[in-house]
Amino acid sequence: MQRAISRVEQVAARLRSLIGNQSFEEGRLPSEPELARLLGASRSTIRQALAELEMGGIISRKQGVGTFVNQRVLNIRTRLEEVWDFSEMIRLSGYTAGTRHCEMDLIPVQPEVAGKLGLAPGDEVISTANVFLADDVPVIYCLDIIPAGLVRRAYREEELHGPVYTFLEKRCDQRVEYNITEILPVVADARLAKLLECEEGAPLHYFEEVGYNADDLPIIYSEEYYRPEYFCFKVVRKMTSRQG
Repeated sequence: MQRAISRVEQVAARLRSLIGNQSFEEGRLPSEPELARLLGASRSTIRQALAELEMGGIISRKQGVGTFVNQRVLNIRTRLEEVWDFSEMIRLSGYTAGTRHCEMDLIPVQPEVAGKLGLAPGDEVISTANVFLADDVPVIYCLDIIPAGLVRRAYREEELHGPVYTFLEKRCDQRVEYNITEILPVVADARLAKLLECEEGAPLHYFEEVGYNADDLPIIYSEEYYRPEYFCFKVVRKMTSRQG
């Protein structure tokens, strides 16, 4: 069953939207009581939502001074710690987004993927692959693998011709709550070079990713390849008390 979005998440999302639209003068947020009135939420909810935004580096709070938007962080288009819709990522990079479907199969799971998805040998999975375009140039290749046993409703193949998160929610009653991603250096082999229309041996950003639901169960495995000349990924790293 899909987890309902909490009130704190709703308020945090609304605050992010207001911040993104530059709704606060001089980048300074109103006080907690004012935000509570503006958003129709309790001060406790506002406080938790602000803490979530602060953890993400979007705002900073200065004792006795106020709460301010971190414009440098806000201007980062693609953050590694956030999950982006590929088409939206391409649009934000200034290109017209498109999708080219490559393949879809119902197949027995491969042993190396079975372990990542908690499946038994021979269990069936839906494997779907798509190339995402920027101004008609292929810039991302993505392979997604979903356990076939998660599917709860009939679907059309076209629903897997693109991002799969909507398919998971509508046809599987599943929602990805977080991903664990391994980032590895790779170069394009002959197949990837053909798919991404780049030179064989060209460097690529490669993400190997497992998505988990609210019960911490793996529900999707993905392999993503990005042409680095089109994307620059950044991460906000915060100091901890252990660092000198």
